[in-house]
Amino acid sequence: MNFKTTLIILLIFIVFGGSYLLFFQDKPADDSDADQPKIGDAYALGKDDIRRMRISFNDTAYAPLSLTKDVDSAWQLTEPIAADAQGAKIDEMLAGLLNKKIKRTLEVAALPEYELDPPKIQIKLWTTGESPAKTFLIGKRTVNYSVYAKEGSEPHIFLIESSALEDFTKSPSDLRDRSALKFDPEEVTALTLRVMGESEIRCHKRDANLWQMDEPVETAADAKAIESILSALDALKVVVFVEDGAADVTPYGLDTPRIQVRLDLSDGNTQSLLIGGDDEATGRIYTKRADLDAVYAVNSEIYASLNKSVFDLRSKRVIDFQRTAAIRFEIERQGKNKVVCEKNSGGEWEIRAPVVLKADASAVDDLLFGVDSLKAVEFAADSPKSLQPYGLDAPSIKVSFTTTDEDTVALLIGDLKGETVYVKSQNAEPVYAVKKNLIDLVGVGVAALRDKQILDFDSDSAVKLSLRHGDTNLTCQKQGTNWRLIHPVQEDAKNGTVNTILYQLGELKVEEFVADTHDATRTGLDAPAIQVNVTLKDGTEHVLQIGKPAESEHLHARLWRSPDTVFLLKAEVAETFKKTVEDLRAIPDEA
Repeated sequence: MNFKTTLIILLIFIVFGGSYLLFFQDKPADDSDADQPKIGDAYALGKDDIRRMRISFNDTAYAPLSLTKDVDSAWQLTEPIAADAQGAKIDEMLAGLLNKKIKRTLEVAALPEYELDPPKIQIKLWTTGESPAKTFLIGKRTVNYSVYAKEGSEPHIFLIESSALEDFTKSPSDLRDRSALKFDPEEVTALTLRVMGESEIRCHKRDANLWQMDEPVETAADAKAIESILSALDALKVVVFVEDGAADVTPYGLDTPRIQVRLDLSDGNTQSLLIGGDDEATGRIYTKRADLDAVYAVNSEIYASLNKSVFDLRSKRVIDFQRTAAIRFEIERQGKNKVVCEKNSGGEWEIRAPVVLKADASAVDDLLFGVDSLKAVEFAADSPKSLQPYGLDAPSIKVSFTTTDEDTVALLIGDLKGETVYVKSQNAEPVYAVKKNLIDLVGVGVAALRDKQILDFDSDSAVKLSLRHGDTNLTCQKQGTNWRLIHPVQEDAKNGTVNTILYQLGELKVEEFVADTHDATRTGLDAPAIQVNVTLKDGTEHVLQIGKPAESEHLHARLWRSPDTVFLLKAEVAETFKKTVEDLRAIPDEA
């Protein structure tokens, strides 16, 4: 290569390099971000000052977009269609433009070279008046993530981030509000639901969390079920804007909608949605607002959320009382003694009839909770002419509850129907069917409600312990703070082992009370296999007797002073009392 050729190549390199530095570099090496003003600052524009915007495109595939803030400062799309706009997205677009930094200002002679005449995108912004406050033109993209831009009234151009092209290249669908309905669930005062082939359901809000069903039956409504519908409608989004200005909605199944729902709002306005047919290609569902000739496609889950029956929306609560307010209840069973439980002055439950006993707090809580939360699985009759078909004219069980304000409510339990049983509140007309396990819950006697703790004593108060099983008969006596074996040998006992036995006795719980207690031979309690005697400081003696095995790995047991009260203990618990001398005698230095 000769010198002349080399010189020419060098000159070409210098020319192109200089051009690149002039037109494509963001800024000189010694420039800083602080020297780059934002568009909003340079042109005295604030996002909240802008009341109107028009975006037009050189690419005819994109329709011009016009947006205007209404009296409530909510953005509305006015061109090419009238529709609610996504305010957050519009604000984001404007903030993105106004916060972009002007990287470099250039004085140029010909705008077409930079695709600024005509521009790729033209953005007109209005603040007040009929004329736009500013017009921005977006042109060609450069090789360094910038685009050429220009304010319409100025001769120079400038460089900004190229994301401006993507930010403003939008279709109407990109900017439309996708809420199928626009409402605040807290402002809904009434709901009307019509499912094809079913009776129209109308409900109104009685109080903050209480709903009343007015049609087709007057009764309490299920507040949670209605709130679930409102939540689903509030969250429902348009996936596809299928057709605006639809003159014929028949192809979409909206001429005879499968579901219609209307919401009455506290300001007197209403919102209504129609659910039509399926889009077989996508599985979505066609919908439309009753007040708009626009068809939308939404995800199919909304159908299940709205496809509700009267049963779904009416309250399934059988009896109206608060378990935490209950202070007394009575259980009346045909052919059985009445069971009465009441809270004492200390707030503890006691059995008052047919015997006086401490009640099992857990068993009482289970009963109260089960009735308080009792739900219908079927509405048998709202206004029955007779209670005899349901066995409620002479109920097999009646449970009455008295609350702190001295109100009394009663639950009547009638005949079985398969896996359910008929019930009703004594003070209300409707007859319900509920799961039959209610009978096991409330049809209980003293044995199920009495306290399950067998021996109520403090292990520190014990002074003597005897264990007898088979040929083994052991006795320990407390001397000071230590235990000593006194039979069949006399020597120090293991304090830890003896104290563990006493602790287990004090914590011992009944697994189940046995109803038939008359045959001591059958239970093995005529000659107990295990007997435990505990004597306390005050001379009180407790005697636990354990007999023959029962079903399910349990043993029969009783207290010597209450021979007619037989209960079941776990066999593994009983084994802990079968100690030997070797188990109890102290090893030197370990007593």
